[in-house]
Amino acid sequence: MQAHSTLIETVKAPDAPWPSAGEMDLAREVQMRLLRRSVPALDTLEYGGCYLPAHSIGGDYYDFIHLGLGRVGIALGDISGKGVPAAIMMASLQAILRSHSASLSHDIARLLRSVNRLFCECTAETNFATLFLGEYDDRTRVLRYANCGHNPPLVIRHNLEVGRLESTGTVLGIFRDWNCSLSEVALAGGDTLLMFTDGVTEAENSLGEEFGEERLLDLVNRCRRLTVSQLVRDAAAALRQFSGQRLIDDATLLVARCTESS
Repeated sequence: MQAHSTLIETVKAPDAPWPSAGEMDLAREVQMRLLRRSVPALDTLEYGGCYLPAHSIGGDYYDFIHLGLGRVGIALGDISGKGVPAAIMMASLQAILRSHSASLSHDIARLLRSVNRLFCECTAETNFATLFLGEYDDRTRVLRYANCGHNPPLVIRHNLEVGRLESTGTVLGIFRDWNCSLSEVALAGGDTLLMFTDGVTEAENSLGEEFGEERLLDLVNRCRRLTVSQLVRDAAAALRQFSGQRLIDDATLLVARCTESS
């Protein structure tokens, strides 16, 4: 029997006009709806986040994924580029992670290998994403995580010592032969986990000074008595004030604080 092959041809569409202001407003509304508005309740962790796009829409991504049995997945990603292309990649990353969330607590590394493979297949060679993905267990207060080339989250202990959750693998979407290792960190009452994209620490003021980690840590330490939601709002306001309301890159900040009670 003679084998048959199918040729799939991609035809370049004619150049389309740039989206209108109304279309961009609609795109922004859709993107904001993709981000979590509520978070699964936990007994030992208070957490929340904020997203400040540099343009109408952007490429930062965060999610809190309900895994059941007192477990939650925490994701924070940064897509290369800005504007519409980055926003499309951000939506793709969200769809992949949510659709595979059942695998998150069983095999994070395998899930991320699938994410990387799909990213390699559907994005340009120059596009990539950094991603921090973890699973927090309410019973043990342990966070299992993979850090794929993302800014190291900071763990601020109750005695103000600071630790970093360094990379366990490289960025997603560039290398087809890709893998990562996992690590874990145990949290205690009063500990704070600070996760952010580089748009936070690299935000500049009119003098070209960066906001930096030291300002961020100082802000968190001064606001230790506030609730996490209040802290997040104050941090967003401080970042806007520092940058003169003009961000050069999308900025996302997630804060998680381990409660004192068991």
